[in-house]
Amino acid sequence: MPKRIDPQALKIIAADVRDLRVSDDRAAQLAQDVARINDAARAEGAKNDFNAQPSNFALTLANLARKAKRVRR
Repeated sequence: MPKRIDPQALKIIAADVRDLRVSDDRAAQLAQDVARINDAARAEGAKNDFNAQPSNFALTLANLARKAKRVRR
């Protein structure tokens, strides 16, 4: 189960950092997506050894992003 992300905090961050305005419903959807992404990143990070190549984690996340795009289509 993904950790809960506060939709209102997400709205504030989106407005402050990216100058984006989102509805409460959209913020709730985004919060769920962010929680799932965070969990996936944590799970992949846990698989990496402390002595692994630094690029391994980034490469794994890029591969997961490509897979996610294919699933959405």
